[in-house]
This record gives sequence, structure tokens and C-alpha cells, in this order.
Amino acid sequence: MNAIEKFKAAISGSEIQVLHRCLKQAMQPLPEDAVPWHLGGSQAATGHLTPVHAKVLQNLSSHWTHVPLGLHWDTPERTHASRSLALAEFAKQLHDLGYVTGWRNEKFSYWEDHVIGTGPRCLEPRSLLPAAFEMERSAFRFFGLRSHAVHVNGFTNEGHLWCGRRALTKPTDPGMLDNVAAGGLTVGESPQSCGVREMAEEAGISQALALTAASHGHVSTCRAVATGWHHETLWVYNLLVPPDVMPVNQDGEVSEFTCLSPKQVLAAIASNALTVDAACVIAHGVLN
Repeated sequence: MNAIEKFKAAISGSEIQVLHRCLKQAMQPLPEDAVPWHLGGSQAATGHLTPVHAKVLQNLSSHWTHVPLGLHWDTPERTHASRSLALAEFAKQLHDLGYVTGWRNEKFSYWEDHVIGTGPRCLEPRSLLPAAFEMERSAFRFFGLRSHAVHVNGFTNEGHLWCGRRALTKPTDPGMLDNVAAGGLTVGESPQSCGVREMAEEAGISQALALTAASHGHVSTCRAVATGWHHETLWVYNLLVPPDVMPVNQDGEVSEFTCLSPKQVLAAIASNALTVDAACVIAHGVLN
């Protein structure tokens, strides 16, 4: 049996159902008072705002206008460059006002749904896909924008999983258990290059080993958070970690690593010790 088969063989049928529930619960419904906003002439919502956030944006700029479906915004030029410049100024103002916290000085690209697709038909993000704009990553939740991230399940030959504990200084989910490596897809990265970078930075894994990680598709998560609306497509990789390799953090974002048996992983999921996204990625990596 391979590592995933050993993981599944070590847990009960009811525990398998726990993994299925993780995937079902990953997509939470929008709050009833969520305000959709639309870029340019798009009929599909670009993002979703809380009512407070919608009012804040309208106070910042008259370009945020009411339309029957919510709010509309765009720049006169309707270009990637002009939108990115304007949104950079909005993000800075929102940070100064205290609405955007955990500033990272890293930018995410935003692709409209008709460009990158949704659900099972979602295309892998790459630089050849025309992005509508790019923006400071910490502002994505305020605007309710869909982002992309890479998560890596680190399996051992015995079917155990390496999990990292997020440093207490992390702006999101400090102190919680996470996958062996995970991180947001910044401008210009592919899922594979992002995964290789994160495995090196977070777990000290060599490029040669990181490149053996197998792509296992993607899963999406949506939920209301204190800073707005979290909507992210998680690109999943499964890595077989050899017995002579022990993950060692390099960038200060992981306080420790622990190798958990399948039963311990399920217990961590049940007790909410794992982040929602990490639990979802484990479920996807094992079941798919």
C-alpha cells in the first residue's frame, strides 16, 4: 500500500465521513447582508463586502456607485495597471484606518471568474492568464476577493502526516496546526513554484525533493471572517517525506513540526486544532 492507502486503512468508516464533512463544510454560504461588488461591466460579482465595508469604500471614493446588483467600481481606463494603482491607494487608506491589518508587502493577482473558471473547471493560475488587477494580499478579505494558495500534505511511508504549528506571530490562525507547508500564491508564481518556495522557507525541504510533490487538484473554501469574506482556491500537493528528512523551519513562521498518526490527525480535526484550510486539504489529499 502507498502512504495514502495506509492512512485510510488506519481510520474507521466514521472517521472517513469526518473527512467528507470537512469538504462539504468548506464552502460556507454568504451572509444575507453581504454586498456584492462588480468590476467594469461584469454581471458576476467580483467580490463581496460587509455593509460596513461598503459604506467605508463609498466614503473614500465617489467611483464606488450603487447598481441594482450591489456596488460598481472601475477606473476610467479599465486596465490592469490603472486598477492596481487605484486599489493600492485604497488598501493603504484602509490600512491607515485600521480596516486592513497584518500588512505583508506582498501582492496577489485577481483573475475574474470568466478568465480562470470556477469549481472543477478552474484553470491553474499562471502568468499567461490575464489578471484584472493585483493588490496587497492582506486587503483581499476586506474586498471579499478570491485568492489562490498552495498547501502541501507531507506523508511518511507509514501513512503519517507531518504538520507544522503556526507561529504565534502569524496574523492568521496563530498557534494552530497546519500542513507541512502552505502559502499564498503571489504575483508571477505558479502553484508549483509557490509550493517549492514554501517548502524551502517553512520546512527546509530541498528543491529536488519538493519537485517530487504530486499535484492533487484544488479545493475551494469560503467563510466569513473578522476582516471580511475569505474566498480561496487551495492547490493541493502530496509529498512523500523520506525517513531521513525532518522538516525544519527557516523563516520563523512555524514554531514546531510534529508527525501525527492518522488517528491523531482525525482527533486534531475534531478538536479544531488544525486550521480549517489545512483540514480541508488533508481531506482532499486523502479522498481524491
